[in-house]
Amino acid sequence: MQAGQSLTLPNTEERAIYVVKGSLKIKDTVIPEFAMVILSAADNVVINATADLRISLIGGEKISKCFIEWNFISSRKERVEQAKRDWQAGTFPKVVGDEDEFIPLP
Repeated sequence: MQAGQSLTLPNTEERAIYVVKGSLKIKDTVIPEFAMVILSAADNVVINATADLRISLIGGEKISKCFIEWNFISSRKERVEQAKRDWQAGTFPKVVGDEDEFIPLP
């Protein structure tokens, strides 16, 4: 976006903006470069570019309940359990640049 332009954001349940370059204003709040703001589900949110602007707009429908254990996360518990088994068996893909060290599952 160029300085002075405005954009009405799509209405969705969850959304956030990361300011890659420039700054923007939402109502009376200025969001600076390299900042992220999590927005409410309010309708017709308008952002205004206060400088030439590049953003990343993130969001969509709500994600269902997630299961988290150590470094594994999924919306299905059985996938977390499979990832744990794969890690313990050594069949999980290696971390690029760190192929020699193995950290056991806590």
